[in-house]
Amino acid sequence: MGNNTSKSPTSFKVSDFAIYKRLLVYIYRYRKIFALGILFVVFFALTSPAITMFMKPLLDGSFVEKDPNWILWSPVILIGLFLIRGVASYLSNICTTWVTGHVVCDIQTEMTAKVVSLPTRYYDQHKSGQIISRILVDANNLTNTASNVFITIVRESLIVIGLLTWVFILDWELSLIILIATPLISGLVYAIAKRLRVLHRSVLEVTASFMNHLQEVTSNIREIKLFNTAKHERKKMGEFANHLRRILLKQQIANGLSVPVAELIGAMVTAGVVYYSLTRSYADPLTVGGFVSFMAALALIFSSVKRLAAVNEQLQQGIASAERVFYLLDQESESETGDRNVEPDKISGRTVFENITFQYPDTEASSVKNLSLEIKANETIAIVGASGSGKSTLISLIPRLYEIQGGSISIDGVDIREYSLAELRSLISVVSQEVMLFNDTIAANIAYGSLQTASEENIRLAAKNAHALEFIEKMPNGFDTLIGERGVQLSGGQRQRIAIARTYIKNAPIVIFDEATSSLDTTTEQQVRFALNKLSKNRTVIIVSHRLASIENVDRIIVLHEGQIAEQGTHAELLAQRGRYYQLCTMNEAA
Repeated sequence: MGNNTSKSPTSFKVSDFAIYKRLLVYIYRYRKIFALGILFVVFFALTSPAITMFMKPLLDGSFVEKDPNWILWSPVILIGLFLIRGVASYLSNICTTWVTGHVVCDIQTEMTAKVVSLPTRYYDQHKSGQIISRILVDANNLTNTASNVFITIVRESLIVIGLLTWVFILDWELSLIILIATPLISGLVYAIAKRLRVLHRSVLEVTASFMNHLQEVTSNIREIKLFNTAKHERKKMGEFANHLRRILLKQQIANGLSVPVAELIGAMVTAGVVYYSLTRSYADPLTVGGFVSFMAALALIFSSVKRLAAVNEQLQQGIASAERVFYLLDQESESETGDRNVEPDKISGRTVFENITFQYPDTEASSVKNLSLEIKANETIAIVGASGSGKSTLISLIPRLYEIQGGSISIDGVDIREYSLAELRSLISVVSQEVMLFNDTIAANIAYGSLQTASEENIRLAAKNAHALEFIEKMPNGFDTLIGERGVQLSGGQRQRIAIARTYIKNAPIVIFDEATSSLDTTTEQQVRFALNKLSKNRTVIIVSHRLASIENVDRIIVLHEGQIAEQGTHAELLAQRGRYYQLCTMNEAA
């Protein structure tokens, strides 16, 4: 559980326009509701210049000229304008929220689909907490960029355009002073935007690392308690929290400048308008109502400009999140090289490795080197060797969890690359040392082996064959018992037998046991091994084990050394050779 403060390899950086365009593709799916929301935004935006325009005849007609018609209708018009404004604002928010919810749901669904299709090597290089952060945090941050920010920009821009049009109609000379503020505020927003983008990327990366570490802490809470490292973990989490606090402070310092500086620029422009208006040498063309309307429009213009400046933070946050989301979505999925369908009942399980070579990324030595091996149909073999000899790598190549760099692997004479991944993996069941169970019922975990054929009767039969029925029926809710996260409510042997029952449901012709009993006590191991022996009948079985005493009766033993086959034969034959297998047996007996 190291300090995961290193940056994730998010090198996905494109122009803002490309990101906007890509986000709009998601919004376009709901264009009718979104367009309706924009229409309401337009109605709302038009009320601002309408209100300032209304102030001129209101003051001139009601207060100056005492026109009875204006006195009568002014309150009605004013109420009507604010009624339109309120209804338009409410309906635009409803439309925006509806579209936003669907957009985020679509993006998260697409990301989830991508996550389950990514190759195993991606998970070797990326921490799960960072992936979760992209789906939950970054996808939701896109809400602001995808709709809210867009709506704000459209609304405030329309208000500014409408108000500027009105003030130019009222007095074009005074209006020219307003244009002085445009390059100043634009430069301010651009400078702050660049700083905010960098800070938001840092926030997202630190948050993802923090989330990953929290996940590791909660998953390994027993080890933390047993090794008395709670103080150490509190310190590390405090460092994460403090790092995040410092970045957020810098972010607020940068963003906090935009509004007060925009206000100062606005105040200076307003002061200039007032001064110029009062010192004009010729008659002021504005009436009292016109001047008040002009000043009200000016105030509303800078109010909208402040909101546009303030929304810059949300915009940059959304773009930074979009970079991370699209980085994940643009990762290459597992390679589907074939489309051959199979009928598992007609597959014998004969598996042949021909001169295969495999090397993990960023490593110098190959894990498997020019290895050739034939596993006959219904044969049970064991693969043994010292740690790092390539045992787990070799069995991972059969279901194409990793892609070989050279040679070929075939099942019943057909190259595995000719099968679709789903069809290939339907032929293989794996029972590993670390059984992965879901926080669900026992029945649901057994049914996970084959959701299509997992009837209640089949689940019960599988449990019986796996010798799991005896302990399941003793539980308060039987098959409906919730087993907790990773099956913490069960013992190690019970978890293994649930995994074996799951394998029975799948009924694959090739079964791989990867250290399936290495962490069990002797009594539990015997129970599990009895279930494994029953499962192995009429199947091609590959066993990876460090407990050499448990593989004495297999048909053949393959001894690996540095990614190559050093020896192969029966237990007795290999002992007689007094080679590497003999040395492994001697070390096991000494241990």
